[in-house]
Amino acid sequence: MQFITKCLKELNNRGFSSIAIPGLTTGFLQFPKDLAATNTCRAVGRYIDDNPNTTLREVHLVIHPEDKTTLKAFADAVRNWSLSLNTEIERKELCRFKIKKISVLIKVDKLEEEQVDMIVNSVDKTLNLDTGTLSKVIAAAAGQTVKDECHKNHPSGITEGSVVVTSAGNLKCKKICHSCVPPHKPDNTSKKNIQDIVVKCLEKAEQDQMVSVSFPALGTRYRHHPAKTTAQGMLSGIEEFSKSHTSTSVKQIHILIYGDRHTEISKAFVDESVGYQGASAEPERWTPEYCRQQYHKDLCPPEYWTTFTSDKSIKLWKTECDQDYHKLVDVDSVTEKAVEKLVLSTWQQQKLGHGRDAAGLSNLKYSGLKVLKVQRLENIDLYENYAHFRARLFHKAGDIGVFEQLDGVSQSSKNIATTEHLDEDSILKSELFPEINEHFLFHGTKADTYKKILSQGLDFRMAGEKGMFGQGMYLAESSTKADQYTDPKTDRTKDEKKMFLVRSCLGKVHLTQVAKPKLHRPPCFQSGCESDSCEHSEFERCDSVVGEGAWIFREFVTYHQYQNYPEYLITYIRT
Repeated sequence: MQFITKCLKELNNRGFSSIAIPGLTTGFLQFPKDLAATNTCRAVGRYIDDNPNTTLREVHLVIHPEDKTTLKAFADAVRNWSLSLNTEIERKELCRFKIKKISVLIKVDKLEEEQVDMIVNSVDKTLNLDTGTLSKVIAAAAGQTVKDECHKNHPSGITEGSVVVTSAGNLKCKKICHSCVPPHKPDNTSKKNIQDIVVKCLEKAEQDQMVSVSFPALGTRYRHHPAKTTAQGMLSGIEEFSKSHTSTSVKQIHILIYGDRHTEISKAFVDESVGYQGASAEPERWTPEYCRQQYHKDLCPPEYWTTFTSDKSIKLWKTECDQDYHKLVDVDSVTEKAVEKLVLSTWQQQKLGHGRDAAGLSNLKYSGLKVLKVQRLENIDLYENYAHFRARLFHKAGDIGVFEQLDGVSQSSKNIATTEHLDEDSILKSELFPEINEHFLFHGTKADTYKKILSQGLDFRMAGEKGMFGQGMYLAESSTKADQYTDPKTDRTKDEKKMFLVRSCLGKVHLTQVAKPKLHRPPCFQSGCESDSCEHSEFERCDSVVGEGAWIFREFVTYHQYQNYPEYLITYIRT
């Protein structure tokens, strides 16, 4: 991509208008052809976005006609070359807070799809909506009438630092406020310029009695403003407006982040927003601030534990308990009923006896499970390791944003069944953190194994090496699937069985529709990578794998020794 960018810069320096690019890196370098095609299109697109006044007018992608696979890869890449800024970006809310009486929401999303009263667009001095990626997207969604209105009412364009309002065309808003952000300067004037533009946009919204306004991260693309400067300027602008307009019609402001720098820009806005929330304010759930707060908390046992109570830290308990680190405790009737409900509500009768792992079950002629006893494992040593791993995920979510839930992951059919069947007031939801994809899942275990799990936990290193997704710890959202693993295939009985209801930190999920038996850990989530052996850091890597393909059950796989805590031991029979 850097090579293509250098070529395009040289083209512009020479005043040329067209360039022919071959299938770079697909020859002796042997890059995957689809990746090479995507990278080429992305490099050209990024250059055009960052250089709206370039002399470039034509790009020819030249592929030998007999190289069918490369030709198809580039044809597909061009065909899928969308104007949308967010085709590969996970939509998510980053944080919510108030500045005076105005509610502010910062999120990663598509501006052109916002259902608010006014959308703010970013334009250059010509007010040509075909210049700049954001303007192109807005213009394409709004339709020709908005472009005509800009040309008719402002034939000479607008000055830097000014704003103009037009109708919204086909957008789901009432008005568009077009703002012209001045170029970045290496002093404090850039922050003030952005602050002034935000105030002007909000004053236009106030004049038209608008209630909700959506902004982009002004100036962060071809104007090259640092993310921190934009964040400071925009939030200062909202604060200035709110102080001078105490009875304004504007009640809600959304700041939408998009583009290749979205991670950097998101962090800048989240960091800057902390000062507006007050030192004593409790961060809202589902925000990076909330995750950061959880990361900094002392590690204590859950509040509902009865042997190792939450009034002491884990370290203090371990100092006092003289190495008797775990107890198996009978739960109260409320907890027992909640666990029993999960077992029964996730039972899938129609799948009983199907598949290789269910061999021999059909011969037993049973249709369900009966829970006999539920016990809670209070193992202070195991829980400490689990809590440390969970804290790592809180730190990760605080840095890159709250993790997407499974039902929001591309190609996922639904959320996790155990979570869906938890009542809102269920005791099992106590101290469960979906922000980092912490969920309860089942794990079936044989009679000669469960005692080891009570003392040692679920150790993926002891699992078989021939799993569908490599050597990991396999968990289930259905009690039907967990039941398959509680006795040998050659000796199925209706005797008492054991399964665990496991507290599991899935973190950022990698969903796959094909088996990947050579995985050693979750793959990278950087675009075009998806390797489990690349050089990217843990912050750029998924934390678990979910297999959802043409299989009977979905598979939930973790690869870290302390990623799961076997909290409830369920004793049951088949009926």
